[in-house]
Amino acid sequence: MSLSITFAIALSLAMVVVAVLTWFYHDMKHRDLDSWVQYGFSVETLRHVVLYYRFMGISMLVFYVLFTVSCLMLESAGYSLFVYRNGEPVDAGPIGAAMFTLDLVLRGGFFDIMEHFELSASPLLMDRSNGWFLVYCFVFRIYYALTLMRILVSFIWIWVRIGRARRSHVLPVDDEGLRRRGLRLRLRLPRRDRSAPS
Repeated sequence: MSLSITFAIALSLAMVVVAVLTWFYHDMKHRDLDSWVQYGFSVETLRHVVLYYRFMGISMLVFYVLFTVSCLMLESAGYSLFVYRNGEPVDAGPIGAAMFTLDLVLRGGFFDIMEHFELSASPLLMDRSNGWFLVYCFVFRIYYALTLMRILVSFIWIWVRIGRARRSHVLPVDDEGLRRRGLRLRLRLPRRDRSAPS
């Protein structure tokens, strides 16, 4: 087994493991977020939220770079990975491979929207004669889809928690004070002249 294939298999397993950790580990981290956002949105809360998303952001960037490098390694080993839209095989350089990876990221993030409207960030397509490369790209797309979905769910959850914390720390209305002020207003109203004949 060549080094490029071994690297691709190891990268696929790493993406699966990180995707599972992202979903289950960050579910447990939500308990910490409860205490972070209980006093509303502040600089300290922002710092904890950034730390919370740091793992997902760094892993997405690292896997983007490693997948692009993996494609270049597979190409240098003689594997046919990419074709043009007319089906003609093509060798992609670093920029072409990076754009192909970006296209997979967008397709994973936007699910079927790009497929439905036939949008693409790269003129390169997968060489569908390589079944194993199709599976490799599928794992990469699913990793990004799951991670971006987790980020969206977590962001909505944190936003709702911050909103609840803000509403719970609004000062209560002083009803007694309002009644006293209303009483004073009523006392300032002009009094009827009781000496006048009715």
